[in-house]
Amino acid sequence: MKIILVPIFYLCLSSLYNINSLNEEKVKTISRDKVIQTAIKDFSKTKLFRKDTIFYVTFFDTVHRIGNHRIGRRNAYIVEKDFTELVVVDIRASQFRYLLDTTATIDNQNKGIPSRVIEKDGKLFLWRDKHYPVTDSTLKVLDKFHLLVRGTSSDIEKFLTFDSDDSQLSAAYYFCRNNLSICKKVISSKAVGFYDPPKLRCKP
Repeated sequence: MKIILVPIFYLCLSSLYNINSLNEEKVKTISRDKVIQTAIKDFSKTKLFRKDTIFYVTFFDTVHRIGNHRIGRRNAYIVEKDFTELVVVDIRASQFRYLLDTTATIDNQNKGIPSRVIEKDGKLFLWRDKHYPVTDSTLKVLDKFHLLVRGTSSDIEKFLTFDSDDSQLSAAYYFCRNNLSICKKVISSKAVGFYDPPKLRCKP
């Protein structure tokens, strides 16, 4: 009996660990979706929402303060501080289009294609989410907004570089990780990480 009980015991522990890991991941996914939806709801009331039609959403699990430092003869961007108590949702207008490989199945498409979309008042919010695969319905929405360019994998280089506008404003929503009801919005032309985040009273 002892020989049998030992592996069963460890098997139970392993199963319990896996279940806990899955539950933690589920909680993270729910929290991420919650803050994204909260940010989109507020963003739709801003002037930025009225100016454009397509908006790209980025979720930051941790905020890093990045500084430009001189190292030898070169400038380098270095993480100066981590704000682990904060998570951020950044929303900005997007003109970017995505390659749809006509030689690949939907499961083997360009990983850059957003897998999550929300339509609101004739406008589109989109983002990539590793927990959600690209679906036919998502592609139909992207097609509706003329965001897909059909080609083959050899055309991907055309999509690796694009012009950026340093004066473009975005809205960044800072949430306390341990209390998602606490939030502050920052509208800036600077990217998240290149300015000090707002001060939130997040309990440790």
